[in-house]
Amino acid sequence: MATDTSKVYVPSPPKVKGVIFRAPLGTDLPVTAKEALDAAFKDQGGISDAGITNAQTRDVKKIKDFGGKTIATPQSDYTETVEVEFVESTRLETLKTVFGDDNVTFTAATSTTGALIEVDHTAASLPKSAYVLDTVQGLGLRRQVIGIAQPLTVGDVVQINSDIVKYKVTFECFEYVDGAKAFFMRELLDDGIVTP
Repeated sequence: MATDTSKVYVPSPPKVKGVIFRAPLGTDLPVTAKEALDAAFKDQGGISDAGITNAQTRDVKKIKDFGGKTIATPQSDYTETVEVEFVESTRLETLKTVFGDDNVTFTAATSTTGALIEVDHTAASLPKSAYVLDTVQGLGLRRQVIGIAQPLTVGDVVQINSDIVKYKVTFECFEYVDGAKAFFMRELLDDGIVTP
């Protein structure tokens, strides 16, 4: 059977808004791919051309019979992560995600100084938040909704004069209960093709 190319999705960043948004836990999550996000969701700025990496891991134990054949594979764990590399290293909302809201202080510009940002590197756990990731293809939109996620690791930050400062962050996704359903991530797709 030939590939239906109308079902192939090549993600691109939206032209007029961001790719990744963060909001406090408990913020109303979107239920469609194109609806406006709750105002509590803050744009996290641009990400590198490495894009978005979503990893799903299922730990299973292989149960074998007397003959050595696998007869069952009970699952003992499920883990889901998302990895992105933020490229706007002086963006206030990005810094709050990478270092924690309580560790970033902003002072508006005055007649004698520019806007000031103070960032404390601490050992405190980074906060859990809600996240939305948006990508587009033509008229279509793919929205990935994570009800609860937490920065798990921040990669090495390199400062050299031949590159930009970037923050490579891996987020741990946690199970989110939505009424009778529960999910680690929910994908909402709208192909943008309306019925005449």
